[in-house]
Amino acid sequence: MDTAQRLRLYYEACIPMGLLVLGMFHYGLPPFDDATLTLVPGLLMCMIIMYYLYDRLSRENDDSHVLPGTQTSMYRRRADPGRMWGGVLVPLVLFALNIGNSSDEKHNMGLGACGAWVLSVAMAWTFTVRTSALSSGCSWALGGAGILALTLAGPWEHGNAGVHVCLVAAAACAQHMGTQFLVRKLPRCFTLGEAAAIAQGTSLAVLDLAARLFIRKGLVDPQHMCVLVLEAAGVGTALIVCVLYMVAPRHSRGVCVADTVWMCVAAGAGAGVTTSIIAFVSGTNPVRWIVLAVLGSQTGRMVLIYWLMLMLCATAIYAWCAQTSTGPSSPSKLVLHIKRKSYHILAVLLFAPAFIATPLVLHIGFTLALCVFVCAESVRVLCLNGWGGQMTRFMQRFTDARDVGLVVTAHFYLLIGCAVPVWLDNTRGCVEAALAGVLALGVADTCASLVGLRFGSIKWPATVKTVEGTCAFIVSLVVAVECVRWAKGFGYEITPGYGVMGSLVVCVAMGVLEALTDQNDNLVIPLTMYAAVKMLIHSDAISWISVVVVAAMLVMPLIPHSTLIQLRTQ
Repeated sequence: MDTAQRLRLYYEACIPMGLLVLGMFHYGLPPFDDATLTLVPGLLMCMIIMYYLYDRLSRENDDSHVLPGTQTSMYRRRADPGRMWGGVLVPLVLFALNIGNSSDEKHNMGLGACGAWVLSVAMAWTFTVRTSALSSGCSWALGGAGILALTLAGPWEHGNAGVHVCLVAAAACAQHMGTQFLVRKLPRCFTLGEAAAIAQGTSLAVLDLAARLFIRKGLVDPQHMCVLVLEAAGVGTALIVCVLYMVAPRHSRGVCVADTVWMCVAAGAGAGVTTSIIAFVSGTNPVRWIVLAVLGSQTGRMVLIYWLMLMLCATAIYAWCAQTSTGPSSPSKLVLHIKRKSYHILAVLLFAPAFIATPLVLHIGFTLALCVFVCAESVRVLCLNGWGGQMTRFMQRFTDARDVGLVVTAHFYLLIGCAVPVWLDNTRGCVEAALAGVLALGVADTCASLVGLRFGSIKWPATVKTVEGTCAFIVSLVVAVECVRWAKGFGYEITPGYGVMGSLVVCVAMGVLEALTDQNDNLVIPLTMYAAVKMLIHSDAISWISVVVVAAMLVMPLIPHSTLIQLRTQ
């Protein structure tokens, strides 16, 4: 591993480490509430990052340490395994969510923000230990010590200490098995870090739904109902996928009545399970609640009409482009990027006005879109009803080198990156945090990709990203964030502590992360930006401290690659 690669890994790790240190410094010390709860998991997270840096920089490659039960060939090729992000990404987001909530919100329905934060750190700790070079005995000892420390620091309201230990251990086992399942059943679709982060989020959603089923309180707040609808819809969608997998033919057989019947049966079963879970937990009619939430106001109806008109126009444009671009020659790299980034622009047009108008409708829309995407991809992979080939040919027009696995993940990451900040912050009024994914992916990432590909000439060390693309990312993101802050004229109050300096610090940090990370930026950047915004909205002093951190991070990567090689040879 050369010096440039080491610098890239170091500065990439500095961003989550800096956010954790700043968060603990400002919110983990008295007189803040739950100081112990902030410090213990936060210190464990910092230890995870420091161990990752020591372990990663001390070896030539990171291919030898994979999750037990998997092989190197199962992961996405030509990408860093991303073990740090597998252990840090989800806890970092929940840390930001936890410190931004009031005491009542921390201990609300289900696990609550504090409970989810502690469980995510437990999963991250055991994941890091299991993928380390330590012996089996040391791994079990460190894993048990971390689980015990988190159990003692956890904000548990129900059960005794034995139940708490079992809950933390169950979360760690669920994350481990979920990561193994994704890597083995969907080979070459994920890096280790991406699979671990998705498994963590899914495991937390399942445990939160289980806690809601156990508590079973009537829900009145729309935010709690939205989370319940999301988790119940996830269970229903998983049931649909399982049914389709069991009845899928071993080979493509074209249009078949049996496939159509089974698809209808699976959809009916999934919808029935979803509505039953919502009705059991909330005590309300889920269909009636969703209809009233979406169609009960004039704003909701106008948003639906706007979406319908926009989708019709987009479909017509894409159909025209498909007819005019048919031929044996493959599209150029610039044309392929324009096609891919057109979906990012469409996401901005779909989601940003809808959130400004009615966040509740957008929350429900994201849930429905994720269920539709999962079901459609299942139909494509399983070649049901002869649709697999047609859908595959359509998707190949927009895929790149990262979409070489069984499942095309680009559109999933785009949806998740835009949706997760809205799901976490849909009614709390912090519009910059809620639209972090939409702005970072729809505006900044699109500008960075097109500008870097067309005008980029100065490359960052050890990456294919260009300095021109990074500058376009930062400038466009600053402009987009300030335009969103202008949205307070539409009825939103921007949090007072998040000033222009905070916007600049966040945008520069995200631009550097986009240039340095080797993970899928549609997943990493939106969630990291959400955490950064949530941590910087309460105090302008944090922003000035962050200026020094970001400036130090930018010094060494700006050194030309030839100079780094000369320093290494000396």
